[in-house]
This record gives sequence, structure tokens and C-alpha cells, in this order.
Amino acid sequence: MFDGRSNTRRVAVATLTAAALVALSACSEGVVDSGGGGGGDGDSPEVTLTLVTAAVESTPNAAVQDWFLDELEERSDGRIAVERTEAYSLCDAPEIAECVRDGRAQIGVTIPDYTPEVFPSTSVVSIPFLGQNWQAIMHSLHDLHVNNADAQAQMESNGLHHVATWPVGRLLIGSNEPVSGPDDLSGLSMRVSGPLMQQLFENKGVNIQAIPAAEAYEAVERGIVDSMAAGMDFPVDYQLREVLSHWTDPGIGQYSSFGMWMQLDAYESMPEDLQQVVDEVAAELSSGVGAQEFNETAAQQCPPMMEAENVEELSAWDESVTASWEDETGDTLQDAWVDLATEQGLENAQGVLDDYLAGLEEHAVDVDDATLACIDEFQNS
Repeated sequence: MFDGRSNTRRVAVATLTAAALVALSACSEGVVDSGGGGGGDGDSPEVTLTLVTAAVESTPNAAVQDWFLDELEERSDGRIAVERTEAYSLCDAPEIAECVRDGRAQIGVTIPDYTPEVFPSTSVVSIPFLGQNWQAIMHSLHDLHVNNADAQAQMESNGLHHVATWPVGRLLIGSNEPVSGPDDLSGLSMRVSGPLMQQLFENKGVNIQAIPAAEAYEAVERGIVDSMAAGMDFPVDYQLREVLSHWTDPGIGQYSSFGMWMQLDAYESMPEDLQQVVDEVAAELSSGVGAQEFNETAAQQCPPMMEAENVEELSAWDESVTASWEDETGDTLQDAWVDLATEQGLENAQGVLDDYLAGLEEHAVDVDDATLACIDEFQNS
């Protein structure tokens, strides 16, 4: 059966342009200085940044990414240019952080859970039951990496300048049999992302398989897994609706994230006024625009689910079932995150968590949730 996302990846690799290769070679030592005077009068850009990404075109994550890149070029009056490569074309998703750190690219976008040891300060998103509000999470994570010295130091110690981190969407469970509560999870073989989410599901008897998103469809076809715990991207953009017929929201909320960062040397080598442009655009993205861009695109994922012949269920667990599972779990996974982040080198992990929680409360605003809206539409159809 056709795997649209995997095919996209293969085509992207096969059609890598000569221009991208030239840019990659030129950028290997950091920011490209093309020698131009900069400005918007047709001059060459002062700096050219190569992007490597795991955000596939037309997905909500790509919409967030692209707004930042477009605004970066526009607000710098053409002094900054971004060489945009296709998803997975120069570096595979788990390799993107290293590609940026070693200078093969200067902007990276991928899932931090693929290299969790590099991003302990952003993995707070993965603490189950902790975050339901998409906008509050993104805003709090931005503040954390601007105002919390420990989070900032951790990012810089890995040679990165934090731009933004945003949730990938509410977690759905996809399977070929109904899953109406935690007890139905036992015995499933499931693709789950993130160590804390994996621990939560393992405690209910799930056989966890860590599989990159682009390989998820094939993993179901080959019988490596029989279920998914993932966002709406998976049934829609990764085509999993073709092979898994039942999708349900267990109420865990936002569970994983996409991150965007710049190579620290590239950022610091920019003139101060261009650094200010980067930071101003990043702040605006995280304070509301990101949620708008994400949800506008995420809303477009609903029609394919509504029209899918194979999808028999798109539902949500009863709130009491979720609450019972959360009560049973208690604070154990918050404590587990502190221990894990500390092991990964984050100083004062408890203080980072406290600041994150305070940010969630401070920045909580009413925002649309395209997944919940789609569930309601499916239930009422």
C-alpha cells in the first residue's frame, strides 16, 4: 500500500538540488557571508542560513516553521536569506540536531525526543497529563529559554540558540480495535514517542517500539506495531488512517514537540541588529502567531479523517476515565522528568520545571484545538 510520507522522503532525497548542495558546502563553517552590502535594494544578503527540517510541507509544523522563516527574511530587509531544503533531504530527523551543531546547517527543525540528551530543557512537554493548552506550552517554553539561566545554559552548552518549541498536537491512540480506557492497552505493540510517555504506556502492559515518524506506516504494514500513540499528523499526513481504523483521544493532551534552533556560532556571528530581528520574530511566533498558524493548518486535517473509508472511530475517552488514570499516576512522572533531565546534564531541573509550570498558568488563554473540533464533528456526523 502506498506510504505517502515515506515516498515524500525518498523523492526529496532523490531530487536534492545542486543549489542546496552548493549551499551546504559553503555553509559548513557557519553563516555564509556572501560579501554583499545587504538590504532590500537587490543586494546580496549579508548572511545565508541553510535549513534542515523534519517538518514536511503542508503539515501544521511546517506552517509554524515557514512563518518564522518568511518573517526573518522580510523583517531583515533581505539581509538574511534562508536556503530551504526539503524535509529529510540533507539530514534525517534524528540527525538534524547534530547537523546544526556541527555546522552543516544553521537552522534545524525536528522532534527533540529523537535526541533527548540534547534537549532536556524542552522535554517537559512530554510529561503526561501536564499540558493541554497548546499556546501556553509554546509561550512558557520560549520564556524559559530567555529567562531561566539553567535552561539557556543547557541549550548553549550544546552549541544551539533556542528559537521556538511547540507541541505537535494532542495525543491520539490509533489501533484496529476500540481502546476505551487504560485497561484496553495491555498487549498492544505501539509506537510511542518520548521516555515519559513510553513509561506511562509500559506501565499498562504496552510493548513499546521507538520508530521515527516517517517509518510508522511501514511498521504497521509489516506487523512491527499494531497501534500508534501520536498526533493527527499520523492518520492524515503519514496516511495511517489507511491501516488503522480506530482513533481515540485518551485525554493526555500535548505529549511531544517540534523544536527550532540556530547554530550558536551562526547566531553570535550575526550583527547585533540581525540577532535582534531573530529574537523579535521568535518572541512573536511563541506569543500567539504560532498557535494561529498551527491551528489554521491543523483544521485542514479534519476532512481527510471525515472522508476516510477505513476510519470507523474518532472519539475521546470519558473525562472520568482519564482523571482516574491521572490520579493513579500522581506526580511520579514529574519526579521522573526531574531525575532524567538531571542525568542529561540540566542544572536545577526542579527549578526549570517550576518555572515552566508557572508559565503554563501565566500564559493560559483560550485557543482553538483542531483535534477536539474534529472529534466533535466526527461524533456528530
